[in-house]
Amino acid sequence: MSFFSDPYESFLLDYLVTKLENGSNTRRALLLYSEQITRETKFKKRLMGAIKDMEMGKHKLEAILHKHKFLNSFQYSLVVNSTNTIDGLKLVLSFKKANSNLLLKMINPIFVPMGIIISTFYGLIMYLDLLEKDITQLKKLNPDVVQFLGVPKYFTYDIAYSGLGISIFITALLFFGYVYTEQSKPAWLYKVFKTQAFSDGRFMFRILNGMLSAGISFHKASLILSKDYFKPGLRPFFKDLAELINKNKKLFVAFEKYNFPTIITADIKLSELSKTSFSDVTRALYQTCDTMYEKNIVYMVLQWKFMFWMIAMLVTVIIGSDVINLVISTFTFKTLYH
Repeated sequence: MSFFSDPYESFLLDYLVTKLENGSNTRRALLLYSEQITRETKFKKRLMGAIKDMEMGKHKLEAILHKHKFLNSFQYSLVVNSTNTIDGLKLVLSFKKANSNLLLKMINPIFVPMGIIISTFYGLIMYLDLLEKDITQLKKLNPDVVQFLGVPKYFTYDIAYSGLGISIFITALLFFGYVYTEQSKPAWLYKVFKTQAFSDGRFMFRILNGMLSAGISFHKASLILSKDYFKPGLRPFFKDLAELINKNKKLFVAFEKYNFPTIITADIKLSELSKTSFSDVTRALYQTCDTMYEKNIVYMVLQWKFMFWMIAMLVTVIIGSDVINLVISTFTFKTLYH
């Protein structure tokens, strides 16, 4: 959902699913929905066009929604391949709401303390400018002012700029490195960060289970996801999965190749040996991912908090206390010589 999207458009499919499940007349339901929109927006014009097409009765609901751009081609193919329209629209909604990105979880334990470290080194640079001016003036009163003030040896521009540069580099590396691997190279991320694999698995196995429950075969579901899965880095995985299904080979191979956690690959191996249905397997797997994610993410956040906040506190306390001592010493020196 885009932050700037029309809220009425964002909730149209949710509204439609609710009305269809209640057995309401679709055209009348959309007409009532359009009456809630007071402004003549582009969305309302498209909606009125869809209602007119329904009145003509020449096309199915999903075809009309696709024609008026309420469903893109991928979403339309999901609905068309489902056993009924309601299940198809529910699948579309599950895709729209899927978001396994963990950046929000990283803000407080990682990026806030890194921001404090960056600010501390920037503040040190600003203070060094003031200190340099003070020392230049005070040397006229006493050439040994530096010894009197007790300026720490690390209070240099080289160290201050190095600290600022390194902290900015680490913050950027963590942010952009995560964003890139999470979207484009998840196999790399899964190797060092199993919690991400469980986070992705919560949505991936739910979507697969929804597609299988909607009557789409595992092979066809994998082919569809290989073209339009919301995370581009996992599309080649679904392509590999489709090829394995087509060749009647073991599926756990694809999961091992992409570094999914052992608990997932072991479950898939066991299910293939016992010939459990794909629908039951995917249901069991998203439940496993839910449990493992909830356990792991709490532990990971605590680890991040301890490490990054500890470093931030050390850097801030050391530099901050030395700055305070220097401010007091400078004030004392000025008082003595004036």
